[in-house]
Formats: sequence, C-alpha cells, structure tokens
Amino acid sequence: MKKIFLMVLAAMFLGTAGYAKGGATEAKAADGVEAVDLGLSVKWANMNVGAKKSTDFGTYFAWGETQPKKYYSWNTYAWSKGDTQFLTKYSTTDRRTQLAPADDAARANLGDEWRMPTVSEYEELVNPDNCTWVWTTQNGVNGYKVTSKKTGNSIFLPITGCRYFADKQFGGINGLYWTSTLYTSNPNKAWCLEFNFSNVEVYYGDLSSNRFSGRCIRAVK
Repeated sequence: MKKIFLMVLAAMFLGTAGYAKGGATEAKAADGVEAVDLGLSVKWANMNVGAKKSTDFGTYFAWGETQPKKYYSWNTYAWSKGDTQFLTKYSTTDRRTQLAPADDAARANLGDEWRMPTVSEYEELVNPDNCTWVWTTQNGVNGYKVTSKKTGNSIFLPITGCRYFADKQFGGINGLYWTSTLYTSNPNKAWCLEFNFSNVEVYYGDLSSNRFSGRCIRAVK
C-alpha cells in the first residue's frame, strides 16, 4: 500500500473552511487558470478545476466523469451498471489503468493542454525533497501552501471534502483530490491525494473513495 506521510512543517492555524471565493504564476489559460512551475516533471494549476480563485473548492467530479451532478452513487455513475460488480470501463476486464483523454475532467473543462495528475505526479508533489507543505488559512479557507524547494513558487490546496450521494462529507476536515490512476487491486477505487491538518498521503482511500464519489481536481500540464 502506497502511503506518504508528512509532518506539518509550520504551526497550525485554526480557521473555518468555507466557500470563500488567491493565485500564482506563469502562463495563462482559460478562466484565469495559470500553470505554476514547481521544478517538477509537470506544472500545476494555481486553482482547482471549476474554481475562480485559489481558495475556491471548485467542481466535484466522479472519477472518469467530466461534468458535476446532484447525486453521486453507483446508480448514477457513468461506468457502472448500478452495482460495483459490473463496471463497464476501467475494470479487470478491459485492464485500463489510466483515464482516457475523453474521460479526463481537467482536459474537458480547461482545454486539451491540461489533464488530471497521475499517482506518480502526486507522489512527486508530496515528496519532502521537492516541496514543503505548510498548513495555513487563506481567506478563511484551511488548506496547504505547497512551496517548491527548487523554484520557490507555491500553490494552495484547499480542504475540500467530497460529495457522496446527495451530501457533502468531510468538509473542513479533509482535502480529497482525484488522480487519473485506477487502484488496480480494487477497481472500484482510484488513487487520490488525501490530507488533513496533520497528515498528507497519496492513497487509494478509506474516505468514501469509491469511484462514484465526487472529488475535486487539481490539473497539471
């Protein structure tokens, strides 16, 4: 099981997570999204897909779907027949382990130059040799300021929670972000970034990480 644990690198700030609607550097894209050079293998967007500012949570997507919806379940999931045992794509049958471009919400919503990060790209981001992760509050929103040790540039990842059935869960407690990589040991799940004020990990998840759940996405290019 792949886990990466990080110690909090600065004093914790208490704040209230919310829907407050912050930014970074470099090449402009659609709707004010910019590519931030952290000195890694890819450049990271300065805000979540569907966000207007870096402190926005943005849009929640089921894994492999490109549009939001009101209700997240196996019955409404695009790649199942209403049951976890009957996945129609990205399964042990077709052996697809990475999202196709047509099923990538970042590409669909931001343009062809953007895509969802892979599990290895998130592992690169959380590697303490590459970046420092500092728990902080920006505009009343809790999250992590991630600063490159190579370029000094930074991005902010808000603590988003997720959508499960009709409800938002783990709001103000956990940041939950999809990768584009299937968890092959259990294709009902996909790899994701999960964090709270004391821990950051790249994980397949215990926090409602079934593929039908709605999570936020941070794009790369």
